[in-house]
Amino acid sequence: MAAHSKLVFSKFLSDSDIKKRLAVPSAIQRSLPPFNGGHALIFQFLHGTRFWPILYSIRTKGYSKPVFSGRLWRNFVIYNNLNVGDRFTLYQVQVEDGSSYYRVDVGREIDFLGINAMAYGSGSTADEHVITHHHQEKLSLELSLGQPNVEGADN
Repeated sequence: MAAHSKLVFSKFLSDSDIKKRLAVPSAIQRSLPPFNGGHALIFQFLHGTRFWPILYSIRTKGYSKPVFSGRLWRNFVIYNNLNVGDRFTLYQVQVEDGSSYYRVDVGREIDFLGINAMAYGSGSTADEHVITHHHQEKLSLELSLGQPNVEGADN
């Protein structure tokens, strides 16, 4: 079944995004699940091969800036070893059957053979990374890096 991804938002992570809460741009609030009169909800996004529950909330008084926060956000940060300067990108994925889900990529900008590219952890192991360079809108280069397969090698 084919799926179509739509960029919801992307940002470089700051110190407060890592240590406390990820500030979500107010302008994209319509692209996220509705609060239905409340001020907080838990929704899930896919990172690598795992779905992560995340607390999404707004303040009840004053400035109603949306955030991902709390223990669930910190668990995601710690487990995935996120750092200041990493790029967090959230997509909404629309499936042919009409359902949808959210997917996250987190990566670092690197200089790969003189090309400015993003290195994304796979979310499955700390030793495997994918380097992606988007040269034009519909053209990208993807290189998977991992531990060498030495099974059966002569030593």
